[in-house]
Amino acid sequence: MVKADMVLDVVCVHSYIGYTRLVRAADRLRARGTAVAITFRPYEIAPASSDSPQLLMSVLERALGSYAATQTELFTWQAARDGLGLRYDLAVATGTFRAHLLIALAAAQGRAEAVVERLFRAHFTEGEHIAAEDVLRDVAEECGVDLAPYGPGVLARTSREAEELRGELHRLRHHGVTGAPLFRIGDGPVLLGVQTEGVLYEAMAQAAAEATPLGR
Repeated sequence: MVKADMVLDVVCVHSYIGYTRLVRAADRLRARGTAVAITFRPYEIAPASSDSPQLLMSVLERALGSYAATQTELFTWQAARDGLGLRYDLAVATGTFRAHLLIALAAAQGRAEAVVERLFRAHFTEGEHIAAEDVLRDVAEECGVDLAPYGPGVLARTSREAEELRGELHRLRHHGVTGAPLFRIGDGPVLLGVQTEGVLYEAMAQAAAEATPLGR
């Protein structure tokens, strides 16, 4: 089995592109009969952000002025090359702590890949408020994640699972993670920033070769 780690945030367009390429590379290897396990690590690009929704373009325009339109047009074009549709006119700026909490719960049930993709699409394409509990529960249900065993407060910032997530965020900061996306395939080097699908595939293929005993 090939193990791949990715640090991401679900409101980061570079993470969305990187995720898409990583999963496509993994699926190519899976089609050849090699198992690939992807672990998603949390990163908050704006940890002080409130869960209260705001129109993303308004936030960007306050921060970047007229440059916001140029930047979002560039990101939209870049994402379109990977088949992703971005709707900055609909997107909602919000904190992502609770989205990361859902990803962690999904990972425990083997559903993280589906949940991450659905959160990206909800944010960037559908204009959903991905810190809202009803949205998160809808995503969980759609992706087959059972939240019932955890109790009604599992998605609250005060839950035991939330404390575990804070510990993971702290651990990653302590180890020098200061941005997303970031990849590590097997025991290979850390790959910073968006990578091509080809680079990720070759890293996975190399990890698979190294994991195969001689003579097989």
